[in-house]
Amino acid sequence: MTLTKNPHTVLGLGLTLAGFMLSSASYLIMRSVPLTALGFSTVILGVTSLALGKGQPSSEASGLLQEPGSENIAKLIEELGLTSKAVYLPSSLTGGKTQALIPLHANPHPPKPQSLLPKRFIVKYGPNPEDIGLLITTPGSTIASKSTSKPTPAPADLEATLSSVLTGTIDLADAVKVSTTGEKIIVEVSNPRLKHKSTQAYESLGSPLASIVASIAAEALDKPIIIDSETHEKHKSIIELKPPQ
Repeated sequence: MTLTKNPHTVLGLGLTLAGFMLSSASYLIMRSVPLTALGFSTVILGVTSLALGKGQPSSEASGLLQEPGSENIAKLIEELGLTSKAVYLPSSLTGGKTQALIPLHANPHPPKPQSLLPKRFIVKYGPNPEDIGLLITTPGSTIASKSTSKPTPAPADLEATLSSVLTGTIDLADAVKVSTTGEKIIVEVSNPRLKHKSTQAYESLGSPLASIVASIAAEALDKPIIIDSETHEKHKSIIELKPPQ
């Protein structure tokens, strides 16, 4: 038997069981009307939480949905031998959803598009002949486009948006903390539920978790963002973002 990890479902089961036991004991043994009513109320809360749990995708489901797309993107990057860091662009520069731009030619200075890019897979982003890259959809593209709020650049607002998405909408973490140092944005994710693998594709795009964070940050701040670094420990991941220089 596999136990669910959906927090709403676990809470619902606990409340329903506790409420049933309380109401039964209060009515049959203690003959207490107030405690019996409290038990029934607890059961109702439990059933409500179970209903919410069924309507919310679990972290396992979110991971399964993202895995095929991530693998295909990774194979493409590895086959082409791309090593340049991806630049995550907001929808204002792509004309659709947040996407990642990967330069086809190694360049010490990441691209900084200033105008709307064409809706193509291979795009020219600058005046130089080598300013050509791949404009791809990442695991975070759809998630960022579904975010209901677009905060100000304040760390507290970005933290609230990331928390809402990662701990609520897709249930991939327990908590999110955002801080800034100069232009650098530091995102600390507690108990992430996406596995990190060290691959060539991750060197460019970052891990799936970092990709989601960068996509949301680029859309929220309405400016290009790159993943400067990321570290993964036992119970947390630290992702550092910054605008391309």
